[in-house]
Amino acid sequence: MAALPVTIAVKNIKCRIETDEVGADEPYVLVTAIDLKTFPLPTVEVTRYGPWGDVDKGETHSTMPLQPGFNPDNLPGIVWRRNAWGPSGNAKAIASPQDAIILVSMMEHDDGEPSAARTIVKGAVVSSLAASSSLSRAQKVQKLIADINGALEIPTGAPNFDDRVGSTQEFVLSNSLLNVAAGPKTKTLTIVGDGGKYDVKLVVTKG
Repeated sequence: MAALPVTIAVKNIKCRIETDEVGADEPYVLVTAIDLKTFPLPTVEVTRYGPWGDVDKGETHSTMPLQPGFNPDNLPGIVWRRNAWGPSGNAKAIASPQDAIILVSMMEHDDGEPSAARTIVKGAVVSSLAASSSLSRAQKVQKLIADINGALEIPTGAPNFDDRVGSTQEFVLSNSLLNVAAGPKTKTLTIVGDGGKYDVKLVVTKG
């Protein structure tokens, strides 16, 4: 059976422990999606979710599902459930879990510019892939994680820089996770760093 087109997005975040920053947290998440099967080079997209404002310990903050045909830029203050996988936000099939790399990073927003962080990460990922074309998939992932972590250390505003919460993690795909014929599948990553602890839940949905 042919693989179904899927979307991948952040469904919600849960604050287990607030970071060491002064006041309530304002986290945002960057999801880097890499299609290893595009030619001649892998396709890269980085999708930003947030920042969510006034996040306290024990709270869950969700993304808002998008309705077909609605332009989310019309209401920029809402954290929309944008599709992180597929060209121009459209669903795309993943024939094998090895064909894609999905990486998740979290930042605590202070005086930095989240959109600039997204752009910096995308540039770092493109460069990382170009330099690792001869490496195995596992080696590519480790290099990508290191390069994204390094990119997120670059200040995008002052005086209080945005801080990376923990290390970038791979959202590991599986045949079971991609089998969404009967309904969406979710998987949660736990990110620990900067004194905080967060659960980030992603959802894989039939496109």
